[in-house]
Amino acid sequence: MKALIKACKTILIPVVFQLLMAGCAHQWIQTANPGLKDNRYDSEFPYRNCAAELDAISGSVKKVNCYATYRTYVFGEKSRITLHDLSGQAPFEQAQARVDNNESVSGTALVIASDGEKLALLTCAHIADLPDTIIHWSEHSDLQSNRYIHSISLKLKQQLYVRDIPDGNQVQLLASDVKEDIAILGRKLAQPPSAVAVFGYPAGNSDQLEWGSFVYLVGYPLGQLMITKGIVSKPADRQSNFLTDAPFNEGFSGGIVLAVRDGVPNFELVGIGRAVSARKEYSLRPEKEMHEYAYNPAVPYNGNTYVREEKEINYGVTFVIPVNKLRQFYELNRSKILEQGYNLDGFFGKANK
Repeated sequence: MKALIKACKTILIPVVFQLLMAGCAHQWIQTANPGLKDNRYDSEFPYRNCAAELDAISGSVKKVNCYATYRTYVFGEKSRITLHDLSGQAPFEQAQARVDNNESVSGTALVIASDGEKLALLTCAHIADLPDTIIHWSEHSDLQSNRYIHSISLKLKQQLYVRDIPDGNQVQLLASDVKEDIAILGRKLAQPPSAVAVFGYPAGNSDQLEWGSFVYLVGYPLGQLMITKGIVSKPADRQSNFLTDAPFNEGFSGGIVLAVRDGVPNFELVGIGRAVSARKEYSLRPEKEMHEYAYNPAVPYNGNTYVREEKEINYGVTFVIPVNKLRQFYELNRSKILEQGYNLDGFFGKANK
């Protein structure tokens, strides 16, 4: 009898284990049901392969470069030049030095429209609209709180280039908002529209993003086309940028952020990458870079030294401009953009309710 009971226990335990596992499997299938249609952005990793869709999307994502030439006037501490003094030409004659220098910024832009004669791109203003004037202030001021200028840089010219577009790479700035960090670029073409890959998915509704919504990011960090992924944080902050933990590096600004609604291939643009949390540090550098001249550490350096600003990136805290803010920007600048011959109503249509 004892032998029979022992045999029954031996058989019973595997059976119970199988039943428990079957119950877990059934629950897992319900959780990841690919047929779920709730009209919400997905918070789970896509259940099916989307390499073909992402490959097509990446063709509409371009690298953008901005080059600007500045003339910098440097004033001594005794000159005591204020901003009010710069209304005429005379103060510039008091400058101790005048230096011409070039600045360059690279980032990412998205082709959002092309009618065969023109194409339009969306990007961030800080990589497409460099400041006209840059002022560095002296640490000194007078009793009336007048601040003195140490140096002032005036932009002489600026050129924008987008790689891999027909009829040349130079584009023009159609509209820009430096505060909101949004810009739209344009280029007139002579080749048919098939020569340009245009983003083929709708602009979504960033107000519908939730904590944990899954997103893809596509851009050109360090000049290399890359696709990465993350989840959304702070989606309810309607007046600001939302956050994602996706990796972000220099060159990714303007890169697109894609969410998926009810499974692949239902991609929607929900924003563009703006910036990453970083800490600034300063260091002294020699006149020439290492690629220009090989320095001997054993020999004292007697040349000019310059202060360089460096950023220590805090990876995992990426700021994204919501697509609804991009839509508002277009509505405010629509007449200006239409006057230049570009109609982007088809892309910036009403958000999905």
